[in-house]
Amino acid sequence: MRPTGMNRRPRHALPIAVILVSGLVVTACGKADKAATPESLPPSTIQPITRAAVLDADGQTVTTVIPVGGCQKGQLTGTETEATVELALTLTNHQRTGEVCAANIKLEHVSFKLRAPLDSRTVIDKATGKPLPVTKQ
Repeated sequence: MRPTGMNRRPRHALPIAVILVSGLVVTACGKADKAATPESLPPSTIQPITRAAVLDADGQTVTTVIPVGGCQKGQLTGTETEATVELALTLTNHQRTGEVCAANIKLEHVSFKLRAPLDSRTVIDKATGKPLPVTKQ
């Protein structure tokens, strides 16, 4: 009996399919090896201050917000001189091996307490080196 067009399968289709699937597996393995793991993530990184910096009524506390994910925490630190205040906004990863972190992002308020009132000192963003506008509360 002669095969019909429906029963015929091109002989070269199977080897091509095997090659394509093998290529996908190799590619996926390569990506899995490079995926971020808790051990490969930097413990903390300095971020530019992109949200408003607000000076509290006491004249000594500067507050801003940073977007953080599940196992992340934000911190605002500073260095003071008579003429400037340099602020560093740091994002730290606290993920432990095997720990699953929430994928949601939230805004976390972070503050830095100055040793002396801000007065006329210039506030500088350490990440960019640029002056940072500060509004009063």
